[in-house]
Amino acid sequence: MTQALRFPFQISDRGVAATAGRLDIIRHQLEQLLFTIPGERVNRPNFGCGVQRLVFAGATTEAIRAAEYTISTAIRRHMSELVTLDAVRVTVDDTLMLIDILYTLVETGDELAVSFDQPLEAVA
Repeated sequence: MTQALRFPFQISDRGVAATAGRLDIIRHQLEQLLFTIPGERVNRPNFGCGVQRLVFAGATTEAIRAAEYTISTAIRRHMSELVTLDAVRVTVDDTLMLIDILYTLVETGDELAVSFDQPLEAVA
């Protein structure tokens, strides 16, 4: 896998579907996995973590550990042919959930890190 369609789908300057390189593809797949709610995809009902539902304002240590476990399990289940998961760390402040993922590419053995953030909804 050296090239694939860009996510989200885009048209390139040449008027054709834009593509992305291998590292971008894996980052996009991680992003899709994190932000897809299980049950959202009809043909893959178990796909996703739904991080936007995992942690909310005032999160406890237990909720953060549960989020890390859910994310780790989903990555191992759905992306093990591409990456070996090394670590997941979730941190929460007043308005933002930060997700740091450390992984190794199965194909090359390169160790990489990626971070995502999710704004938190205010609890009324």
